[in-house]
Amino acid sequence: MNTLVEKHVTITPHLQENYLHVDVRGVGSYDSALALWSKVAQACEQYQCFNILGEQYLIETVSTTEAFDHPALFKKAGINFKHRIAWIDKNPRTRETTAFIRDVLTNRSIGYGKLFNDVETAKQWLLENNPQDPR
Repeated sequence: MNTLVEKHVTITPHLQENYLHVDVRGVGSYDSALALWSKVAQACEQYQCFNILGEQYLIETVSTTEAFDHPALFKKAGINFKHRIAWIDKNPRTRETTAFIRDVLTNRSIGYGKLFNDVETAKQWLLENNPQDPR
């Protein structure tokens, strides 16, 4: 991750019960999004866990043009159909852009994910709709 991104965003992935919990804070940009998803893809491979529960609070987010480029960004970062993403955007000012990015990814059949308002609902969806989960 380049120094500029490191100064403006904190990305913390850690393994939980059958999912990777990702905490993202800072200033959103194309470079920080690429760094985020690259780090998430690496952690998924390391732990062999492709369920992702993300919580983000970004001060700013990507532009509309950069949002449209997320399918290419996901491909470059290594995020694909095997990743399942439950995501919470905690900043009301950036939530609309996050929803737009999710729509772009869904329309291009990149990954499988859903936006949520709280962690418990996101976790329940992620674990209950997991074909790999033996429960």
